Amino acid sequence: MIYHSELAEAAAYQLSRDYSCRPEDFFGRENRAFESGLNDGRRCITENPDFFRMAIMGGAAVAAADRRILPFVSSVMEKYEGSQLFTGKVRYLLDRELQTFNKTVGEVTIYYLPHTPYKYVRKGGFNLRVYEQEEIAEILYDYKGFSNALLYDNSKKRRDVLAVCALNGNEIMGMAGASNDSDRFWQIGIDVLPQYRRMGVASELVSALTYEVLMHGAVPYYGTWSGNIASQNVAASCGYKPAWAEMFGVDIE
Repeated sequence: MIYHSELAEAAAYQLSRDYSCRPEDFFGRENRAFESGLNDGRRCITENPDFFRMAIMGGAAVAAADRRILPFVSSVMEKYEGSQLFTGKVRYLLDRELQTFNKTVGEVTIYYLPHTPYKYVRKGGFNLRVYEQEEIAEILYDYKGFSNALLYDNSKKRRDVLAVCALNGNEIMGMAGASNDSDRFWQIGIDVLPQYRRMGVASELVSALTYEVLMHGAVPYYGTWSGNIASQNVAASCGYKPAWAEMFGVDIE
C-alpha cells in the first residue's frame, strides 16, 4: 500500500514538475518515461535538463530522460515492475546504455518527509541559533567544513535560505541548513564536527530546522543514500519517514 498523506501528495505534485508528468502517475501501476525538460516549479538542483533520472513513491516508477535514450529507458520500464527498476540487475542495464554517453547511474537516494502534525520538543543541553537567509552568507560562509549543510553559493536560484547552529560557547558544534530546491520544497542537510558526534547534536539540529522550515510555510525534506545508516537513523529519530527514492545519471569522471 502506498503511503498517503498531505505531504506525500505535495511531493507527488513536486515530482510531476521535475518529471514532466502528472502527480497521479506516481500512484498508478504503469511505469512511465518522459522527455526531460525545465518545467516551471521544478527543483532547481541542476541548471540543465536531466540526462536521466527515475523516481518511485511505492507505486509505478517515473523516468525523465534525454530523447537519445528515451526509447531505451521506455523499453526497460515496460519489462519490470516499478520497484524492480531499482535493483542491481536493472541498474546494470541502464548503466551500460548510459556509458555510451559518458554517463553512469549514481547513488540511489532515499528522500524522507516528516510526520505531520510535527512535534518539536527541545532536548539538547546546548545552545541553538537560527540564521535567516540574509545572515547565512554574511556570517556562516566564513565557517568551512559544513558542505552537507550549506551550498556556499548565493549566486543561483537555489540558495541557502535557513540554518540552525548548535553552539558550544562561541564554537559551532554542528549545523543544519535548508536550500530552496523549489519554492515549496526545502531540502535539509546536516554536518556535525567529529568531536561532537554521537551526542544527539544532529537529531536536535534537524528537528529544530524542520520546525523552522514548516513555520516558514515550506515543506522540509531530507535525503540520504542507502549506505549512510547514520543519516537514516537521524531521519528516523526526527520523525521522518521514507517517501520516495530517486536515481540520477551522472557524468563519468
